[in-house]
Amino acid sequence: MSRIVSPVAVPWPANQKPKAVKITPAPSPSSPLPKADALVVTWTSGEAQTMGQLFAEQELQTWNLYRHNVDAFIPKMTGSKAPFNDNASYNERYYHTLGLYCLVDLNGISVLVLKSGLHPAYDGPAVPMVDLWQQMITEVEPKLVITTGTAGGIGADMQLGDVVIAANVRFDSTAQFKDEPWAHASYACSPVNESAIRALITPSLLEPNGKRLKTPRTPVIVYPSAPDANVVTTDTFAFDDSTDYYKLQGLGKACDMGDAVLGLALSNWTPPSGNVPTWVSIRNASDPQIPDPSGNINTANKQAESIYETYQEVTTAGSVVATWATVLAALSPSS
Repeated sequence: MSRIVSPVAVPWPANQKPKAVKITPAPSPSSPLPKADALVVTWTSGEAQTMGQLFAEQELQTWNLYRHNVDAFIPKMTGSKAPFNDNASYNERYYHTLGLYCLVDLNGISVLVLKSGLHPAYDGPAVPMVDLWQQMITEVEPKLVITTGTAGGIGADMQLGDVVIAANVRFDSTAQFKDEPWAHASYACSPVNESAIRALITPSLLEPNGKRLKTPRTPVIVYPSAPDANVVTTDTFAFDDSTDYYKLQGLGKACDMGDAVLGLALSNWTPPSGNVPTWVSIRNASDPQIPDPSGNINTANKQAESIYETYQEVTTAGSVVATWATVLAALSPSS
């Protein structure tokens, strides 16, 4: 089993350091989510562990359970591998749980950080994540929504730890969703204040965790203005290799299995408040393009999985820094 490389603290500027907020009284799992200026959603336990450690200052095991309106989701959750349906003792906090969340103050900006209990890759053909996005946005009423986490890098220039702040998200569905009308739909993320984000993301914030990568380096941020600054959402576990087995090259800079669902959820829907939030996808390369000189995709797959298991948490540090900067650039009074 691979050794997981854990992240180290980010040296945030003193006047822009995220601070944990204790929600009082403590919310019941059946309560709606609290209001916040920004909603940041991450997906795997590893991603949430890093987000909790570096940004939220709250360990994942202390986050609040979110089960509001869960009965409406249970019939839609038909995926046999959905953690939502796993009632084993080790999965107690995730069983029939829509998410885990905590609250953060970032220089006067309230940020609700949530680890989703649903995932489009596992939940089944009803895509209940669309409903969850709409429910969360209705309750939180955020000005900004960020979906963020790990991804496979696309192209030889995307190295381990690099981060994409996406201009677009798009589906590349070849399996369970291949016949959906949105199987290859693309959605433009909201414009971001790129110059402000560039000014905020200094090398000093990226270097501590860049030193912990397989080949120590300062991660590169791919900004929306860059060519192919897109996140590609697949409906099967796909990754880029030197043979372009999954035909991902040219579609974007990173592939995941969920972010385009946010674009889908917002495409023909207006929140009850009437205020559609700005939104963006931020993904880090937790495995790069895999060399595959023998053309053996199974061997390449094992290598991709091993790199991901080892580096998923520490590479997520780059996404955390990019998320921090994107929130500040979008919602600070001076922005």
